[in-house]
Amino acid sequence: MGVTFPRKVLIALLCAQFLVPSAIAAPQKIVVGGNRPVTVNLPADVTKPSPLLIMLHSASTSGAQQERYMKLGPAAKKLGMIYIAPDGTVGSDGRRVWNAAKACCQKSGKPVDDIAYINSLIDEIAKKVPVDQSRIYMVGHSNGAFMSIAFACETGRVAAVVSLAGAMDDDFTCATEKPFAFLQIHGTADHTIKFGGGALNNFSYTSAQQTLLRVAQSNNCDLESASKGSTAKKDFEPKIAGRETIIENLKSCQRPTALWRIQGGAHSPSLPVTYAQQILTFMTQSGEILSK
Repeated sequence: MGVTFPRKVLIALLCAQFLVPSAIAAPQKIVVGGNRPVTVNLPADVTKPSPLLIMLHSASTSGAQQERYMKLGPAAKKLGMIYIAPDGTVGSDGRRVWNAAKACCQKSGKPVDDIAYINSLIDEIAKKVPVDQSRIYMVGHSNGAFMSIAFACETGRVAAVVSLAGAMDDDFTCATEKPFAFLQIHGTADHTIKFGGGALNNFSYTSAQQTLLRVAQSNNCDLESASKGSTAKKDFEPKIAGRETIIENLKSCQRPTALWRIQGGAHSPSLPVTYAQQILTFMTQSGEILSK
């Protein structure tokens, strides 16, 4: 004898069959990082290896605040990237920073190994979702840019770095044997991390040009012709009239190596609405070159 279900139960069973696919849909976010947790924003398709974009905040801010400034999340999602904006640690002085260099910016507390922390984030993410290890990109502002450069130079894991108002210790050498695409964006009126170099915490840091040239050495650029690199101008900073930004592309580099000099630009310049598109285009095109 067959089993007869009440009409309401039968309808519920039939509806449940149609709800199963959405119940097992890929998650949009996961959390990694243990006692320093970070939200990982996932692309729609996590069945194949995806590029990983890491944004590092400036001193005294946070990943969330930096995202509100740079607005990389939507663009990363559109390009099918995994995206994280982790936080540095807060010292006894109350500032959240990355321990990136002697000049910038951890001043108090036990030294934090942020190179190891970022490495661990990449490794943990890769255990949970497929990561294209040939397309790991980093974007940093100020202290976060110091950290991005240091990580790329010390680990050789990065395909491209965009540094906004960043630098490196004057005695730091970019020693990686793996070239990476590099874009330095810096304002000439930056009074925090000075365009021409300076000192913080009693340690000297490089000028924008020195930072560019030290990465250029790792990228095997023709340094003799560096001063003759191709130049152009663009309207980048919306609050400064005209084509205020000078673009310097170094020649004969294994990876694209460039400086965008914002004439009159401040430490935290106003960014164009196309900022995310511009820098991600630079990095992803460089990534395509790297993966070939």
